[in-house]
Amino acid sequence: MLKLFRAPSRLGIVARGPLSVGRRTFLSDAYQCREAWNARLATPLLEKINLDTLYYDLEQRFQQRNKISAIDIDIYANKLVDESHVEEVADLLYKFRLTEETSSTLDSTHHALVRNYLDHRCYGQLIEVLNNRIGYGVFLDEYSANLTLDQLLKGKEFRYAARVATLLALQEDFSNPITKALALYSCYRYAKAPDAEHFDDLAPAEQGAGEAGEGQKKKKKEEIKVRVKFLRNEYFDDHFDLTDSQLLLGKTFVELGRAFDGAGSVIGTSCELLGLTMYKKYEQACEFVKQNAGKELNEEALQMIRSTLEKVPNKEDEQLVAFTEVVDKLETSMKIGKDSFEKLILEQVKHSVGEHEKQQIEAQAKLYTEWCNLRQQRVDEELERMQRVKRLQEIEQLAVEMEKEEQKLWFFENEDKIDLQIDSKRVFYPKRWFGKKKKPRTVDVDYVPPEVRQRN
Repeated sequence: MLKLFRAPSRLGIVARGPLSVGRRTFLSDAYQCREAWNARLATPLLEKINLDTLYYDLEQRFQQRNKISAIDIDIYANKLVDESHVEEVADLLYKFRLTEETSSTLDSTHHALVRNYLDHRCYGQLIEVLNNRIGYGVFLDEYSANLTLDQLLKGKEFRYAARVATLLALQEDFSNPITKALALYSCYRYAKAPDAEHFDDLAPAEQGAGEAGEGQKKKKKEEIKVRVKFLRNEYFDDHFDLTDSQLLLGKTFVELGRAFDGAGSVIGTSCELLGLTMYKKYEQACEFVKQNAGKELNEEALQMIRSTLEKVPNKEDEQLVAFTEVVDKLETSMKIGKDSFEKLILEQVKHSVGEHEKQQIEAQAKLYTEWCNLRQQRVDEELERMQRVKRLQEIEQLAVEMEKEEQKLWFFENEDKIDLQIDSKRVFYPKRWFGKKKKPRTVDVDYVPPEVRQRN
């Protein structure tokens, strides 16, 4: 079971008004759709559910039959409103992932899990669940992604917000304009932070107190050898195998830059070049500068590119040296925009929210209603299936009882037939001798019997 990690409980209060650099506006409170979301608890299905009883029942079924229904997991996740079962829901979902029913997981299960973690500000645990895609199989939909980024940005949890943006980049889906804008602002704020070194779940292990220091001898680690049948060839997909925080952030900037590259956008150009630099794709970055010669590049993004290059430890890399020379000549090959990079991103956030928020609120409220109807439909189908199985069992039991009754009523007419059936089922065992075993008689091959003479 995962250990609960709580982020500092400080949700910033953000004034909503005209856009400015010092005054941020993200999603409105109406985007939460609290009334529509809480309406699920008033449905007859969830209203009569006892959470403790349901959890005990699910645990028993998993222990005995190693099988849990997808609709039961969905009911449990949607019924959860307090933090008493916040750890158990992840544990059950992990066990459910090991069953054959995991392919039937409902979308409302993922959404309910994410919203519950957000309500209790379990940001670290949420990141851990989302990052373990094989173990939990939880993915953000467009609404839960927007709610997550919005709450993290308002709470100034830029590290968590940027980590969520990297997970969305691995899904390669920035089709939602609000998600795209909020993810970009999250990555920008985290990249500008002075402590933007590593994400919490990807931070390298610190040297323990028991390990050797400068004046102590290092203890020799015990080698454990394991016999294996074969060795797999090493493979790095440069996508899901990425564990370096800077590389992940750079890849996210590249994905966002390409998503914003409409009509030669300065945001798209700046983000993609910055991302290629942080991603350490220096050869591609040089080619990008050649292809986008004459386009506008933000001055602040250029400063971030140079700052990133200064932190690279290996200064002798040929591709790095070539790209550094290209960066030194960027003022002549590209137009340098003087506008604030943060202001440009915030304007994009305001534009995306103002244009799409109302439509998404209506779609989200409608989706919650559809989920309630689908949940009731799945429960009805499950009850019908169980009743059908029960009826079949009753019919089979009735057939057995009728056969026994028929044997009683027609015993004398079928006596010979019954005797034959009994004889056919009779098992004959070989006789066993419990006395002493007799020694086998040995035959002397050289023995010659005496001659017997007959009397006359």
